[in-house]
Amino acid sequence: SRFGKYIQLQFDVEDVTMAAYSGRSIPNCILAGSKCEVYLLEKSRVVGHEEEERAYHVFYQLLAAPEDIKRDLWEGLEGTDNESFKYVGWTDTDTIEGKTDGERFELTLKALALVGVEGEKLKMLMRSICIVLQLGNLVFEPDENDEERADISNKEELEKLATLMGVTQEDIKNSLTLRTVRARNEEYKVPLNTVKAKDSCDAFAKEIYAKAFLWLVRTINDATCAEKNYNGDKDDDFGIIALLDIFGFESFETNRFEQLCINYANEKLQQKFTQDIFRSVQTEYEYEGIELGEITYDDNVDVLNLVEGRMGLIAVLNEECVRPKGNDNAFVNKIQTMNKDQSCLFIEKSFHEYEFGVNHYAGPVVYDANNFVTKNMDSLPSDLMDCAHKSTNDIVSKELENEAMMNSLKPAPRHSKKGAKPQLKRAGSSLISATVWTKFKNQLGALMANLGQTRSRYIRCIKPNTQKKPRIMQHISTTEQLRCAGVVAAVTISRSAFPNRLEHEIVMSRFKSLWIKGAHHATVEDGDDGEPKDQMREDVEILLDNALKCLEVEKGGTVVRAFVIGKTRAYFRAGALEHLESERLKGLSDWAVEVQRMGRGFTKRSQYLRMRASAIKGAAKMRRFVARRKFLRLKYACIILQCWARCNMAAVELNELRRNHMATMIQTHWRMKVAEAMLKKSIAATVLIQAQARGAIQRPKYQADLIEKREEAKLENQLKALQRKLEEAEARRIEAEKKAAAQPTVVYREAEVARGEKVDEEEGEKEEVAAPALSDEEGPSVDVASEAATSSMVGPSGLTAQQQTLMDESGKMLEYLRKEVFKLRSQNTQLRTDFDLLKENNQRLMDANASAGASFAALNQHAKQLNKTNAKLMAEVSNYKQQLQKMNIVNLEIKEELKMKQATYVAEVHSRLQYQKTMARIVQMVEDRCRDSRLVEDVLAESDECEDEYMSGPTGMSTPSRRSIFSDAFSSPQPTSDDPASEAGVMGRFKSFFSS
Repeated sequence: SRFGKYIQLQFDVEDVTMAAYSGRSIPNCILAGSKCEVYLLEKSRVVGHEEEERAYHVFYQLLAAPEDIKRDLWEGLEGTDNESFKYVGWTDTDTIEGKTDGERFELTLKALALVGVEGEKLKMLMRSICIVLQLGNLVFEPDENDEERADISNKEELEKLATLMGVTQEDIKNSLTLRTVRARNEEYKVPLNTVKAKDSCDAFAKEIYAKAFLWLVRTINDATCAEKNYNGDKDDDFGIIALLDIFGFESFETNRFEQLCINYANEKLQQKFTQDIFRSVQTEYEYEGIELGEITYDDNVDVLNLVEGRMGLIAVLNEECVRPKGNDNAFVNKIQTMNKDQSCLFIEKSFHEYEFGVNHYAGPVVYDANNFVTKNMDSLPSDLMDCAHKSTNDIVSKELENEAMMNSLKPAPRHSKKGAKPQLKRAGSSLISATVWTKFKNQLGALMANLGQTRSRYIRCIKPNTQKKPRIMQHISTTEQLRCAGVVAAVTISRSAFPNRLEHEIVMSRFKSLWIKGAHHATVEDGDDGEPKDQMREDVEILLDNALKCLEVEKGGTVVRAFVIGKTRAYFRAGALEHLESERLKGLSDWAVEVQRMGRGFTKRSQYLRMRASAIKGAAKMRRFVARRKFLRLKYACIILQCWARCNMAAVELNELRRNHMATMIQTHWRMKVAEAMLKKSIAATVLIQAQARGAIQRPKYQADLIEKREEAKLENQLKALQRKLEEAEARRIEAEKKAAAQPTVVYREAEVARGEKVDEEEGEKEEVAAPALSDEEGPSVDVASEAATSSMVGPSGLTAQQQTLMDESGKMLEYLRKEVFKLRSQNTQLRTDFDLLKENNQRLMDANASAGASFAALNQHAKQLNKTNAKLMAEVSNYKQQLQKMNIVNLEIKEELKMKQATYVAEVHSRLQYQKTMARIVQMVEDRCRDSRLVEDVLAESDECEDEYMSGPTGMSTPSRRSIFSDAFSSPQPTSDDPASEAGVMGRFKSFFSS
């Protein structure tokens, strides 16, 4: 929307003669290509824009691109955003129509790739845009030595710009802060102040952007035009269908040079639009056979003469541009002086010296002439051009003086020297350099010449509201847009002579009711050559002549009718169609009265019939009511009788049911008593059977224990006999020692033989003796015997052979007994360790029992508290009747909890009883299988302590005494627990302690 565009679709059109030979009245055509021309790009938006607006979208898209792409295009873009460049600045949105600037940059790259702008071309284009952005970051400040001379203060930004352009920093600084002035054969440098230097920098940025835009337009045209891309017959004469999309009429609070150019273009287009409308009206009137003398319309030739005339705005402004001291105020004074007779130019007393007004076709517009002269001068200073030619960017160095919309179809000549630049054609003087307005006028003239050779169609775009919302129409702004678009002028032309027109068929169908009775009708006689259209025309003329007779006016002796009949339409003067509509409405009113009369009669007749039907229906309902009341009375009496009879029958049946119920209850109780008796007998029999079974299981164990006891007694007897023999041997040894001391010792051969026989007898006795199991009391005697045997073995050599053999055998026997004693001591130590473990487990069980008792006491206390709460709630029932249902539910929940606590209590009591039984079994097993009396006494003491703790338990139940438990436990070896799993668990713990 910031520039005008003329898009042309090029078609390869078939020759008319060839189409006629093929039997086609319309020749075929093929789309061959397209090209575009642009007009008056808004370059001022590059360097500045309003706060609520944005600059050109490509700036925001480039800065929103991914970092890797920005780094590839130019390293200085990495990490930058909109606020990094002054020409762009902050914006309140980054999303337009649902797409962010980053997403639209990707779409832009894809679109550029379609026309061949990719790779190095894309990089060159984007770097030229970066040059524009970087120029805006330069800051100009007065030089320290000379305030009238500008200097660039931010050297870092200057260095980035120099790297980007491929030019030295000194060249850029001199081109922006100095101006070369040529006078005859001399030239010298004039320093610029900060304001002029900044203006020079902005002009350079605008020019680079504009020429980059034109380069892109030429690239697109090269990719799409038929002259370079069409593969058919190469012919420059292509058929054209074009679309001109150009800026509309503009009128703001402050209108500047751009608005004057835009409104000038709209004046030219409005002139053609008016001529086309007039031509279409003229063609229509000629076709219908209506005279043209009555058509009048407003023309805007005076405004175009004011702009394009010999002393018009363009000529005066160009003169001020070439004058050495030309300025904007002088321009306003000159146009006022030279165009006093022009009514379309006005200057009021309230205007400033730089303001003037023009009466355009769309209304008066006041222009602010500030910077008119500067903006009209389109040529850059030679210093900036020389700096641009040194740049390594081809767009900056080669395209700044190229104003063409398309590249030449002929190839450019090659240069003889490698790397030589083409000779750029430079204007020798500002007198011959074309200004902006002159270029725009030439482009507009060529455009109007092209449009003059076409058949134009016009499309007017109207914005109904500024909120961009549907179904909202702002009438004032819409009317203003219609006026500025020339639609009002077009309607005025078409309605100048005959504001209204209708086709003959519509006139006859709409106003047929106005036909006067007895009027002549045009009819077709047999053999008549008249056509139906002529007959319709005659009928319409007769109808309108009779209906509009009162509107005829006599002028100069000639009667002027209020209508004119054409070939296909009837044209009405002002007020004629309104009169016909009024008469038609009157006729319709008369017919409406007749229709209403018929309608009211029908309505009243229908109302009478409805009332009659309602009366009949009411009488029928009354009779039905009386008859129904009698019926209901009889029905009520019958129901009373039936109820009395049913009550008697029900009483008899109730008595019978009660008797049957009581009999059933008696039978139930009797069967329950019988079943209970049978259950008790079964339980007693079961207990007896279990006792017999347990006895049968324990008797073999008891017999085995008796046998083991007998073996132990036998072993003890043998041990005592052996001890006795040792004592006797010791006595003989002592006696032998005494004898030996009294007389010398003599060893005989027979003694050796007797000693061998004695050894054989001792070995036989040794085989008969079983391995005894000695207690701790027997240990000292064995040790004494061992010492005696040892002393005999080391005694004097005067012993007999038999005594020596006996002593050897005794030593071996003592050694064996010593080993057995050591083994028994180890077993005793293991039993003591197991007993300590049993004691520890018993203590753990006692702690668990105490914890369970405390928990039960807490639960009991909680149950008492709940009972108190329940009593309090029951006392307050009368005060909270509305919450009765909720309290009942709470009461039920509390009762359920009490039941659960009671069940827990019963389970705990059972567990304690089971614990007592298990303890009794443990004590019984210790008594039966342990031979250590001290260990048995320790177990009994621990059990007494457990019983004392149980007696003081929190349950309050009577606990049987230890003696009764032990008497019951020792009376029968059978286990008292019904739970075999628990018996197996306890026996498993002590199995290793009491195994023989």
